[in-house]
Amino acid sequence: MQVSLPKPLPFDGVDFEPRQSMKYRSEIDVVKLIKAAKAELRDSLPEAFKVFLLAVGAGLRKKEIDLLEWSSFRWEENLIRIEATRYFHPKSEDSIADLPVDREVMALFRAYYARAKGPFVIKSRRAPLPSKQWQYYRCEPIFEQVNVWLRRHGINGDKPLHTLRKEYGSLLTRSYGIHAASRALRHADVRTTSEHYSDSTARVTPGIGRLVPLLFALSLPRSEPTPAIAEDPQYVPSSASRHGR
Repeated sequence: MQVSLPKPLPFDGVDFEPRQSMKYRSEIDVVKLIKAAKAELRDSLPEAFKVFLLAVGAGLRKKEIDLLEWSSFRWEENLIRIEATRYFHPKSEDSIADLPVDREVMALFRAYYARAKGPFVIKSRRAPLPSKQWQYYRCEPIFEQVNVWLRRHGINGDKPLHTLRKEYGSLLTRSYGIHAASRALRHADVRTTSEHYSDSTARVTPGIGRLVPLLFALSLPRSEPTPAIAEDPQYVPSSASRHGR
């Protein structure tokens, strides 16, 4: 069966819109934000504080935080292991990893673990549902508390909590480079990190500035005075200079 196409074709000659940059541009004073979270969330909303720490300190995704269990912590190694569990199914094989965590953050969670009464890191009255993989969150009320708090501190948009993961990636990119950030964010391809998460504000140069004085000196004939001296009206060439020796 042959299909006859109209002439001209629909949208013939219509140009695509230029692709918009999706790079994350950090506008967060992360030190100030962490201090505010410590002052405003740690004691009054401890579960929200734990969510905040896991997002900005370990770069965990929402679902990973929702179903993270205490058994995932490797206390002696300062690691959180992301792997399949009874309730949690990783986004992909690349999502499975051991994530290094600052020892100070691990110490905080170790203190929480000492008082824990259940398997999940974040306490919630909602039960986990194994059949609901991505559209259901047992910690949804707590996530909303975090979102409200973040918006109050200037982090807006549809997904303030996810912005903390982006900030985590941005911090790693600035400190260790995009490949290290890609591994920590567990992206399948470094291009994903480059297109969506990197915000390297480091200003790098090849470091030849320290060689400029040397290069300038090498560019002058040894028998000629330096420019600063040559321009001096009081300068009188030496006899060797006058006779070209």
